[in-house]
Amino acid sequence: MLTDAQMRELREYKDKNYPDAQPDVWVLPGNLGRPIDLGHLMSRYIKPLARKLGIPELHWHALRHLNNSLMLNEGVDVKTRMDRLGHTQDRVNIIYSHAGDQAQKAASDAVWQTLKTAESEYRRQTAVA
Repeated sequence: MLTDAQMRELREYKDKNYPDAQPDVWVLPGNLGRPIDLGHLMSRYIKPLARKLGIPELHWHALRHLNNSLMLNEGVDVKTRMDRLGHTQDRVNIIYSHAGDQAQKAASDAVWQTLKTAESEYRRQTAVA
């Protein structure tokens, strides 16, 4: 499922690049009216762009990890992430989940606050005794 903004972008791309296309034609058409070949898309467009960005090697699998990690770090629930990636088990989805700096900091803050609370409680109890 795509957002309204994403659908607008795709329509604009299609209108600009394929102005004579019928409404049911693929946004990224391949040969003979079929979807674009993903290998061709990767080698012709994505990998050259990645190299320009300083990423020497890029594979589809890395994009799956990136997609899942971006969703994770934006707070998307595991069931939705599983559905979008086609995972049937949450343990598989966990392999694709990489917490970003913000999530790591939140984890550190949570541990720190728990330790500080325990320390305060300990000091309170030992001061009374």
